[in-house]
Amino acid sequence: MDGYIVATILVAFIVAVVVAMFLSARSEQKKLREKISDQFGQAPDQEELEFDSISKPWKYCTDKDILRTVDDITWNDLDMDQVFARLDTCQTSLGEEYLYTLLHKFTNEKESDAREELMECLDHEPALRLQLQLYLQKVGKSNYNGLTEFISSVEVHGLNHAWIYRILALLPIALLLLFPFSYVWGTVCIIGAVCVNILVSFFTKKKIEQELPSLHYFSAVFWCCKKICKVQGEGLSELQHSMSKKLSLLRGVGGAVSSSMKNRFAMSDMDIFAEYARMVSLHEIRNYNKLIRLISANKESCRKICDELAQLDVAIAVLSFRKSLPVYSKPHFIQHVQLNLQDLYHPLLQDAVPNSVVFTADSLITGSNASGKSTFIKAVAVNGILAMAVNTCTARVYQAPQGLVISSMAMRDNLLAGDSYFVAEIKSLKRVLDHVKSTLCLCFIDEILKGTNTVERIAASTAVLRYLHQQNSLCLVASHDIELTQILADEFENYHFSEQITNNEIIFDYLIKQGPSKTTNAVKLLAYTDYDEEIIQEAEAMVTRFGKVGSWVDA
Repeated sequence: MDGYIVATILVAFIVAVVVAMFLSARSEQKKLREKISDQFGQAPDQEELEFDSISKPWKYCTDKDILRTVDDITWNDLDMDQVFARLDTCQTSLGEEYLYTLLHKFTNEKESDAREELMECLDHEPALRLQLQLYLQKVGKSNYNGLTEFISSVEVHGLNHAWIYRILALLPIALLLLFPFSYVWGTVCIIGAVCVNILVSFFTKKKIEQELPSLHYFSAVFWCCKKICKVQGEGLSELQHSMSKKLSLLRGVGGAVSSSMKNRFAMSDMDIFAEYARMVSLHEIRNYNKLIRLISANKESCRKICDELAQLDVAIAVLSFRKSLPVYSKPHFIQHVQLNLQDLYHPLLQDAVPNSVVFTADSLITGSNASGKSTFIKAVAVNGILAMAVNTCTARVYQAPQGLVISSMAMRDNLLAGDSYFVAEIKSLKRVLDHVKSTLCLCFIDEILKGTNTVERIAASTAVLRYLHQQNSLCLVASHDIELTQILADEFENYHFSEQITNNEIIFDYLIKQGPSKTTNAVKLLAYTDYDEEIIQEAEAMVTRFGKVGSWVDA
């Protein structure tokens, strides 16, 4: 009777533990669903991104068309790492890498249309979108996973003489045949074979440990794609059909991907026994070779299935980005070389002041310090990239030609190359001049040639801007040099930003206006930042004497 009670208690305890584990798992899953649902349509949390890892596939990309690529100078000028971070709600490393590449290398129209159809489907079916996000979240992010490079060069990662591992795996079982003849020798030989296999497994895994993160990640991608193919949802059929076709070619991968290949941070006693069993049978080593053969034989399918998963992840991220914006629109690409911008703003600024303007020709934008001209041309340039890359603009209306966005701003001394500020600046401008010869460009220049003296700056700037005006491109130039507005009056339209100055403060409205700037505020800013009165009075006297607008031209 006592034994019956003990057995009943033991069974009840086991059942209670299983139920508790089940309820805990359900609770965690519910919390995860709520977290993902709440974060959708919100600006992502500011976190430190591992750009060295995210940018690696793009840096080593061999298919770069220089005339359709945002170069490093433009990327840095426009703070595109921060823009990327604003868009990045991807659940996977593959998605992040694809988005980073997409913002550099504009997608073709077919891919853009497919992404729009997918986003429309996910927008109308939030439950489906959430389920897909849960699957993608389980794939997760793994910096420096090396999957792209691994697939490209998978053949070199295989182990030689794979047949040896199969023989060694069978040897402990085969040695059981010795028992009828000699129990002692049978036992000794089996123990020896087990020890050999454990040593072979240990040292071979050491040899391939650099490849294991790539295989871990590929196993997660493979699992996720199988799950995606089973969900029900209108609008996913094309993606599911494409994935299913490739998965059918990789039918053996599911068995080859061992559960022991997945990262484990803690192992129970049973896991440790299972681990030794896998070592004795050389399970991971044999599956490693099998997986290498399968990927090698279906390299293109593996690469494409990773791309499709990344494109799905990016589509959800772009949809979330759109939902997080106060105003957005899809770009309207036109044949005329002009810009129609209505309520355009910079995506990184909170409470940004929207601007509306139509640029029908190259334009000079002048204005006082801190009035908003540099921020405005950056906002236009960033929207040019977003329009081409993700078909999304932070504006109520964005009409523009499809052209390469290229900029020359924010130059710095290049000490390693031995370049001064001015040399770095003229090199930056030279690449703009080279590009406009070959393709339609949207050019953005801030404070042209400010690294040299006034006379030569005005002369050289005039020559450069007149040359740009003769090309089939659109050029927006922000400058303090009001003289340029008169010299280039026949070639460039004029716009400006201004402020209201009172005795106590300077008020900026950050709105673009037609015509050249007629005001300056540098000396006033000295006064508002408590410079000595002596300095301010001398500066004002010199402005009165020499600061007549257009005096350089009259001379």
